[in-house]
Amino acid sequence: MANTKTDTIPKLAAKAQKVFNKYVRDRDSENGYFTCISCGKTLPIEQMNAGHYIPQKNSSLLRFNEYNVHGECISDNGFNEFHLINYRKNLINKIGQEMVDWLEENQRTIKKWTRSELNEIIEKYKNG
Repeated sequence: MANTKTDTIPKLAAKAQKVFNKYVRDRDSENGYFTCISCGKTLPIEQMNAGHYIPQKNSSLLRFNEYNVHGECISDNGFNEFHLINYRKNLINKIGQEMVDWLEENQRTIKKWTRSELNEIIEKYKNG
């Protein structure tokens, strides 16, 4: 990686997103396969996105929250407008109602990430 001390905040955020998404894909897969949080299908990891329950555009606070991001098939994450119905149901089974409630309560919270926070995220997740 480039020298993160001179990178802009947007560049650092993009790097942090890349390593965080890789962490999620590694966490939620086994032997090259994963089960989609929305549709429940078991698919090859090449068909996986790191799908946010609360979209990044709604809450920058939850952008890098491990409870908010799970393995989701490309089809559900990008093209199924109803995917959050099953995502939510399966998320409750995975992390519990209390944590889903917390995510939903914080879905409009804006967080301005600092350079040092983004560097910490990159360091934390870069090695899985």
